[in-house]
Amino acid sequence: MEDLMKDLAQAKPPVPEVDRDRMERDLARIVTLPQERPVRKQFVRRFAPLLVIAAVIVLAVVLLPAPPQPVQPAAPPKWWHELTRQWSLMIVGDPADPYAVRIDSKTDRWMAANQQVTVLQKDGDVRPFPLDRDGNPWEAAGRPETVPQVGGTHLVRIGPMKPAVQKTAVSGFQMSLHSQARFDSLDSLPADPRELRKALETIVGKDAYRIGSLAMELISSNVRDDQRRAAFELIKTLDGARFLGEVTVLNERRGIGVAIAAPPTFQFADVETQLVIDQETGLPIVKRDVITTPQFGLPERMTISEVEYLLLEQVGFEPIVPQDVPVNGEVESPIIER
Repeated sequence: MEDLMKDLAQAKPPVPEVDRDRMERDLARIVTLPQERPVRKQFVRRFAPLLVIAAVIVLAVVLLPAPPQPVQPAAPPKWWHELTRQWSLMIVGDPADPYAVRIDSKTDRWMAANQQVTVLQKDGDVRPFPLDRDGNPWEAAGRPETVPQVGGTHLVRIGPMKPAVQKTAVSGFQMSLHSQARFDSLDSLPADPRELRKALETIVGKDAYRIGSLAMELISSNVRDDQRRAAFELIKTLDGARFLGEVTVLNERRGIGVAIAAPPTFQFADVETQLVIDQETGLPIVKRDVITTPQFGLPERMTISEVEYLLLEQVGFEPIVPQDVPVNGEVESPIIER
């Protein structure tokens, strides 16, 4: 063991000489090397751009004005919805042996201050009208698809009627499909019968029947109750008018009526127009034309045309029309050229 330690001592390498110049150069180089930054400083340096962006966003949210509130959709327009069923008789066939057909359909009207949507000939149909006579002239003629008018130049098509949809932009309120009279505002019409008559005369003149017809249309329009009552009282004061009192019409519905002498129609003379209204609401129940003398085999006081008011109301939703019918397309009338 002692010999081994001696051998190791002899094998120890010599102590190297100290190179002071080299040590000074190495120390100077170490001092000039970049020092390692603390962890906190490295974090700030690395994420400083993100912090700046976050600060800008916060300032924008705090300092910029609040965004405008979303625009609320406009309230739907108010529509006056009128659903009616109307029918009329037409005399057809051989003038020496005429008979009647009945043209029957519904009309759906939606009216606003500047729009009008109408569904015509809804559920429409044309059929021979039974009279108190032997046989059926239409059956005897072989059930023709078209029959000639008596006293006219057109044919009447027998069978179902195709519906049509009409949509128009109008200025003001139109009283009737058959009248061009319009009002800028119904609210401005007087509620006094005499003043109302003056207002209507400025539109249709002083003809009693035209004033009465316009007053009847006004009663079925979107007016106040007092205006509706004034229109009914106005009709009672017209020349040729008569008050019917309480009457029962249609399906045992009771109301009060007024009648006014009407001018001759295309085929009928001695005609009277009658209007029956609900005594509580003032809304119309039925309007009809009757003949006051026997004609074409029809008895006196026979109704030759009628409008039944099925629905009269103000609604806040858009008109409902048939989806398979083109808007403003051709109207296939049951009255056609020969």
